[in-house]
Amino acid sequence: MLDLIYKDIVQNRKLILLYALIGGFVGLVMMASGSDGGGIFTAYVMISTYGFAVRSTYDEDKSGAYLFLKSLPLSDAAIVTSKFVSVLAVSVLLVIFFNVTAVLGAYLASSGIIPGFGSAADSPGAVNAAVVLLQNATSFAMVFSMAVVVTGAYLVMFFWAGFAKASTYSRAILLAIFVLVMLGVGAAGRSPQIQNLMRIIETSSWVPAVSVIISLAVYWVCCAASILRVKAKDWS
Repeated sequence: MLDLIYKDIVQNRKLILLYALIGGFVGLVMMASGSDGGGIFTAYVMISTYGFAVRSTYDEDKSGAYLFLKSLPLSDAAIVTSKFVSVLAVSVLLVIFFNVTAVLGAYLASSGIIPGFGSAADSPGAVNAAVVLLQNATSFAMVFSMAVVVTGAYLVMFFWAGFAKASTYSRAILLAIFVLVMLGVGAAGRSPQIQNLMRIIETSSWVPAVSVIISLAVYWVCCAASILRVKAKDWS
């Protein structure tokens, strides 16, 4: 199974690197202009994770890789789980990368290399990496959790219905999420209660951990459902 995970990541290494470089560059530019670079980093966690899942499944569906894997001495559980693990591993790697990039941006700002970021003027040259990471923890955790759930839903649809239907259904899911987010932002702007709830979430020490735990549980339920489908599917 480790070989399959390695294959997934190595075959798509250029795509992963492209997502990382674009996200890092745009985030640093926004930090330099005094905008919310953290928002770009967190959004790119979802975009990159979902993009990796779609691309890797498209390549393997097009090449008939799963029919070939079924002919090898590999269990259905290993074939399916390797895909879920590789997508999750890429997501975690991107979260780490963008967090490091955020710390780097804060350091450049405090050094005066990139002006206009946060409170750099109050403490020039001094960056507390732990503080920067803590400030981004909630947003990264929430977006990571959403990325895990969305990609888990996509993967289970892929193993149940194939790439064509999964990609179509997943676009509908992403559109629905976008609409809900936009409606939520609009409602938050008019509702003091929602704004207070958002502030509680942003300052909470347990919401990020709970959201990650719940999303991982949902993700592995999707993995189990995919394994059951692959075992029952006629691959001939």
